[in-house]
Amino acid sequence: MTEEILPRGAVRDPDGTVVFRPSPRLRAYYLFLLILVVWIGIFPWLIFAAFTFPGELTLMLVVPLLVLVLLARWWIPKSWASLSFRFTATELVCEKGVLRSTRLSLPYTRIRDIDIECGVVCRYLGIAGLGIRLDDGGVIRIPGVEEPELIREILKKIIV
Repeated sequence: MTEEILPRGAVRDPDGTVVFRPSPRLRAYYLFLLILVVWIGIFPWLIFAAFTFPGELTLMLVVPLLVLVLLARWWIPKSWASLSFRFTATELVCEKGVLRSTRLSLPYTRIRDIDIECGVVCRYLGIAGLGIRLDDGGVIRIPGVEEPELIREILKKIIV
């Protein structure tokens, strides 16, 4: 019996379905983007406000921004942990959501093409995204894939 090779982040359940969860590198990428937004987009304005506005107004600006940054810092790991993609015998099931969970069941007959999408930073981190093109023109994205070619080949074997 030959051993089936599954991509990193994928496990096979006892019922035969393959469950894929995005790479931890995707979470690190989102946290890195949050740091960039804070240091480049928010911090300079707060320094400007601290030296030009009265103390009460500066405090009224800082507290809501701090709450938003802390909320984003809490949200990113929760959102990453809520993503899962289940490849059953007949359909692809996408589940996500922190506060309200959503589930999308997509029959394999609706899939027309599978693209690998990779930007500069994601390429540096060793992750990519899969864009699954549907027959109605829509696209389902699977982010945080470390071995996108392998998942694309698994999907193509299932689709054909």
